[in-house]
Amino acid sequence: MAGGANLPLVSSYNRSVVLDAIRSAHDLSRVELATMTGLTGATVSNIVRRLIAEQYVIERGQSVSTGGKPRTLLRINPTGGYAVGVQIDVDTTTSVLTDLLGAPLGRLRTAAGQTSRPATVIAHVARDVRRLVQDAGIDPARVVGVGVATPGPIDQATGMVLNPPNMGRWQHVPLRDELERLLPWSVTVDNDATVAAMGERWAGGASSSNNFACIYMGTGIGAGIFVGGQVCRGSSSNSGEIGHISLDPRGELCFCGNRGCVELFSAPPAVVAAARARVAGGEGAELRLTGTSVRQDYARIGQAVNRGDPLAIELISRAADYLGYAVVTLTNLFDLDLVVLAGPAFARVGQLYLNAVRREVAATALARDSHAVEVRLSEIAEDVGSIGAASLVLHSEFAPRLISLKDRAG
Repeated sequence: MAGGANLPLVSSYNRSVVLDAIRSAHDLSRVELATMTGLTGATVSNIVRRLIAEQYVIERGQSVSTGGKPRTLLRINPTGGYAVGVQIDVDTTTSVLTDLLGAPLGRLRTAAGQTSRPATVIAHVARDVRRLVQDAGIDPARVVGVGVATPGPIDQATGMVLNPPNMGRWQHVPLRDELERLLPWSVTVDNDATVAAMGERWAGGASSSNNFACIYMGTGIGAGIFVGGQVCRGSSSNSGEIGHISLDPRGELCFCGNRGCVELFSAPPAVVAAARARVAGGEGAELRLTGTSVRQDYARIGQAVNRGDPLAIELISRAADYLGYAVVTLTNLFDLDLVVLAGPAFARVGQLYLNAVRREVAATALARDSHAVEVRLSEIAEDVGSIGAASLVLHSEFAPRLISLKDRAG
């Protein structure tokens, strides 16, 4: 839990500290808030008064009396604000409207994604976002903003998609500016792994952990990381490239210029390439691979895993073992207590990946003797990208974040 500071300069930070405390605990009295945040009772009362006036917080019943006067409990008002999250996937774009707690209220999916022209996708996104808000019948003024998840690298400060692999048409696309030209709300763009971690923090199962990573696997593999309750971005907001940890310095050359990267062992294209090679050698005819689409062939391998096919299980298990080695490295670097596996690539085969990562972390993570490191599958797996993108907006608006004097001067 973040602590507050009794200084006028950080009043905005204190407001966020109080909001985050109420969100995390669900029901808190003003006295409990003061104890948890380290703020004075007067400071808490002033902040709460403003939050109630803004409709972000409501009074919800009273605590059980322990002999004194029952205390009025505070709770986040789910309808006090809304956010829209957008996930730009390989073939589709998914948009979700959420309330202030990240609960989905509406969803639209359009057949235009990373393989489509950027202008086409941007037009579809703008149309879907407007439609979601209109169909929900909410006041547009209560929409806090729009978050967009896209593969990195990106320039998070300008909202520009730079040169992500597997997205040949998406080179230096000013995604944020183009969407803000078409929409009346502010737009935030971030890489899909960081966005997935935001979703887990706000609407998934990581709300109680301040030091965790969300491993997001789509076509590639990335990690969104929280340390000390703050998202770990790095100098250009492109941290967490766990897929490019080298496991074999003399291995196959990766597009990033490194050799033996995790993605070359564990990501769907690597699994599919290994499967195709085995089928070409006379094995696994029952996999019925198309040979043309990585996405379709990976789905067929997943289906074969669920049928108990030995080759499919072998291929996924090997990929999962290598991902486990990388997760141990990440856990050791950041002293994590939770790792969440999320993203479409875990949809059918998540249990095999989960078992392998748990096994490696339990056996070799340095922290295993001092504290438990939990590994689990995402609770919002299907919508982790879009809900995470909405959570990105909520986190940017409400989560406690220290602002430097330079930022304030700017």
